Amino acid sequence: MNLHQRLQAQISGASTTTVHAKAGRRSVSSRIQEHQTARLRADLSHWRMALANAENNAYPDRTELYRLYREAVIDSHLTSVMETRTLNILCQPFKVVSINGQKEDEKLTRMLMTPWFFTILKEAMEAIYWGPRVLELLVPVDGEFTGVEVIQPEMVVPEWGIIRSAPGSATGIPYREGVEAQWLLQVGNPKELGLLHKAIPHVVWKKNAMQAWAEYCDRFALPVRTVQMDLNDEDRVEVENMLKNMGRAAYAILPPGATEFTYHTPQNFQQGVFSGMIDYPNAELSKLVLGQTMTTEDGSSRSQAEVHERVSEKYTKADKMHVRNFIMWELWDRLLTHGYPCAGFEFKWDETETLTKKEQWDIVAGIMQHSGYRVPAKYILDTFGVAVEEKPEPVVVSPAPGQPAPGKPAPAPGK
Repeated sequence: MNLHQRLQAQISGASTTTVHAKAGRRSVSSRIQEHQTARLRADLSHWRMALANAENNAYPDRTELYRLYREAVIDSHLTSVMETRTLNILCQPFKVVSINGQKEDEKLTRMLMTPWFFTILKEAMEAIYWGPRVLELLVPVDGEFTGVEVIQPEMVVPEWGIIRSAPGSATGIPYREGVEAQWLLQVGNPKELGLLHKAIPHVVWKKNAMQAWAEYCDRFALPVRTVQMDLNDEDRVEVENMLKNMGRAAYAILPPGATEFTYHTPQNFQQGVFSGMIDYPNAELSKLVLGQTMTTEDGSSRSQAEVHERVSEKYTKADKMHVRNFIMWELWDRLLTHGYPCAGFEFKWDETETLTKKEQWDIVAGIMQHSGYRVPAKYILDTFGVAVEEKPEPVVVSPAPGQPAPGKPAPAPGK
């Protein structure tokens, strides 16, 4: 049964059974022992091991992979591009319309303008980066959900459709079927690992480059201090403590005489090699998440920027389709089950074109100047906040007897 047939069936009342929650129902999220997240230094060998565990057909385990994800999202550039893509969806206007006349139901639209639905939209986007997410709808109050709980990803085995009752367990609570299925829903393909598994190598290389740059600055950017003195001198310890307390710059205590202290740097070495090793992973992360770079970095030309902007728009259109499909094929049935009056209605993004004040005024001016129509003063007040009065109609004066009509020449004598 396709989506249109399902919505038509809802109009006839075939799928509008309301389920009332049992008093004192314990949420699934309160019944599981969540996994304690441990921080670690990520490297490529750990990444390969985590991928192998996640892709194990016999016993898939994404625990280590999610540990790497949590380290990766600390990177400010990766966080920025992920937030940019997510905000492109969260800032999109939407509405609930009838499937027949496509007329908006403002009451239903307002029922979805809630914090819990905002969480739904955000988690639908997070599934693109993290892989499948499992959400739990909390018990409705006065006919509306009170919130949404996100099940900790480490506790979910999407390949088996279960939520583990304890970390590492092979058994748990099924969330696609059974009594809990009406409260739990999955967003994202159970086989997908998310974009973050491709971002890990770039984040690791970038962190290594930043650490190498910091070590270089410690060793070579600050001037080296040297003191020549007898190494057996009883004052050497006092001199060394003095040098330590003077700052982070390197120092050396050398015996007197012709002793040399030399730093050897590679030929043609430039510090820009470090910034290049940071800029390159940043560009790769931008392309991974956004499909392009020039909406986050400086561009070289306007034409290139326009091309990258069109790529960004295509990503946004695809994300809107991804989110809408999840809402209509997963969330909508839960709404009907729990008493939301959305039978015969569907979720749509509001594609109404938004014009600037100047663009609206240009249209108004064109109408008044070239079409012969007038624009009501109320529209101008509501749109531009400017109070105007209707332009008075010109008064037509009838000519006196024997006088020519206005605009016509007087008759010639004798005519």
